[in-house]
Amino acid sequence: MLVSLVLGAMLMVTGIGWMVTAYKLSATKQQFFSRHIPDPVVGAPADDLRSRVSALEQEVLTLQEEKASLVQNRIPDLNPLVFDTTVPVGQGYVKNIRFTQTGTETDKKFEYFVILQNDGERRITPDVVIYLFDSLGIQIGMARLADNDISPDTTGRGLKEGESRSYFSQIQLIRDRDPAYFHIEVK
Repeated sequence: MLVSLVLGAMLMVTGIGWMVTAYKLSATKQQFFSRHIPDPVVGAPADDLRSRVSALEQEVLTLQEEKASLVQNRIPDLNPLVFDTTVPVGQGYVKNIRFTQTGTETDKKFEYFVILQNDGERRITPDVVIYLFDSLGIQIGMARLADNDISPDTTGRGLKEGESRSYFSQIQLIRDRDPAYFHIEVK
């Protein structure tokens, strides 16, 4: 009987302890959820948000220009690569070049189409190398113009005096990155 009374008293104390703990947790929970952290975006006028977005867009453009400038200063004679646009080169006998992206999103291919023109009085054997660089100025691919890159109806090696010829082929990439700049080396 004494053991039953002691166990009953302990059970009542434990029950009261659980009730007090539950009450305190409930009060703490209400106190926690009643706190409100003001959101800086909520309640801000639309004009303020537009001006912040405009300022951030301007900052992004400035940073992109600075990155491009740093890359240009690190590697001289880099040209921005624009797809499907003929870019006049005017370097030696290289008249202009055009780049095209083909393939799929997962299997991209990059092709070039270059026009060579011999304005001199002697026959020229073309020796041209095209280098591709990513947006950080890291070389990602290259191609050397070869005799098998000319159109099928053209015969003979080299360019005769006054002759103009087109070359086209793919550029093999050594890194899986998109090109952003190109450099042409004419020897």
